Amino acid sequence: MDNQQQVLKRAFVAHNAGRHEEAEVFCRTLVQAGLDDAQLFFLLGMVLHKTGRGAQAVQWLERAAQLQPGDARIFSGLGCVWQQLGDPAKAAGHFARAAGLEPQQANHFYSLGNVTYQLGELEQAAAAFQRAVELNPRDAESWNNLGKCLKELNRVDESIVAYDRALALQPGYLLARQGRSISLLTAGRLAEGFRDYELRWLTLQPRQFTVPRWAGQPIPGRTLFLHAEQGFGDGIQSARYARLARERCGRVILECRPELKTLFNYSGVADEVIAFGEEIPLCDFYTSVISLPGMLGITLENIPSRTPYLQTPPARELPPQAGNLRVGLAWAGSPAHNDDAARSLPLAMLAPVLAVSGVAFYSLQMPVPKRDELGGSGRVHRLSHHGLGSGVDGYGHFGGHVRGASGGCAGQTGLDVDSVCAGLAVVPAIRGTDTVVFHHAAVSPAPARRLACRNRPGGGGTVPSETGKTTLTGSRRDSTLLTCAEIWQRRLS
Repeated sequence: MDNQQQVLKRAFVAHNAGRHEEAEVFCRTLVQAGLDDAQLFFLLGMVLHKTGRGAQAVQWLERAAQLQPGDARIFSGLGCVWQQLGDPAKAAGHFARAAGLEPQQANHFYSLGNVTYQLGELEQAAAAFQRAVELNPRDAESWNNLGKCLKELNRVDESIVAYDRALALQPGYLLARQGRSISLLTAGRLAEGFRDYELRWLTLQPRQFTVPRWAGQPIPGRTLFLHAEQGFGDGIQSARYARLARERCGRVILECRPELKTLFNYSGVADEVIAFGEEIPLCDFYTSVISLPGMLGITLENIPSRTPYLQTPPARELPPQAGNLRVGLAWAGSPAHNDDAARSLPLAMLAPVLAVSGVAFYSLQMPVPKRDELGGSGRVHRLSHHGLGSGVDGYGHFGGHVRGASGGCAGQTGLDVDSVCAGLAVVPAIRGTDTVVFHHAAVSPAPARRLACRNRPGGGGTVPSETGKTTLTGSRRDSTLLTCAEIWQRRLS
């Protein structure tokens, strides 16, 4: 028996040194010799985990847990394996068990925070990371992750404090610096936020140009090229700054997504607009359009607020419908987005809203997700059914085919839970968005009233609620949607 324990000790030494094949040979020898030992099964399970054989690892770790159900290390190992196997729910259960057995070990709470965040359980994740930093206040990664969770819970000031703690421990921690920049921008601390946001180029691959990068200095008589970056909403929000940049140079060329070219051209936001992928004209300087606010010294006090700052071509009016309120709905983002579950709603979730009488609903959704069929209740009209949607090939062309009528309407309403904002030129007024800036003001000819969207823990989308109301989440999402419906009902009365 003493000899077997010596072999097991050598197996642990080999495993800890990264010699997993050697460790597995020792373990298999002991198993064949009939050693029934929890630590042996635990080690074999971890060796299999490290070498990519998760299903086998689970079997050995579960045998170890049966023999030693009070060993937190075994349950932590099971959590790691299930996380690797792509089952964060099972991983969370095991990490929680480990944390219960060893409540003074910060690493269990760190692991639990990671998988609960992956599950979209933001409150639980924040609580886990909070406990992790209480137990190990010198762990910069836990502070960073806590900051991210708090930001997504709209506890922005607290998130900045957490990011500050991470950076105090690790000043070169770029992930924390970038996360802090988003929180700063959300808090309205634009100068600090835009400054730190430029550090994204240390982790992203910047585009290469043969001309120098513009730093915001006056370049009279010179041509400035503003290259596209990020999504539709980012492009629409940033287009307003091209006019300000024009005041410091002779000419501005703006690059954008192909779908936005028609919209930007008609709006006259730059001397020339090209689509990404087209040949770049001759220029003297370049920068990203997303970098403009920081270069131009934009603050909450001087941010361009003239609306609309984008224009849509004249188009046919929507046909009359029963009721005096026409509502445009856009409820989902791109299914290819890595965070689509948090940016999109299934149309069925808007059933309480669609039940409001005296309202005509129109789909502004492009494209319509396969899961959402508009023909069921007949409450959401396709623009193509009215001869207005033919030829629609993207966000930028959408506004050229239909424009929301304003005469005789108590108000026109667009509800969105993502950044599909160019299409919302069709029916302007109230719009919810999960992004920091209220995009819809770009195209609205009337004063815009914000209908805020709150992130719903657990994933699966965001939930509209009236600005200023307490955030309603989880199982209370139906009540939140009814609140949204009541807002519109009051506007009809």
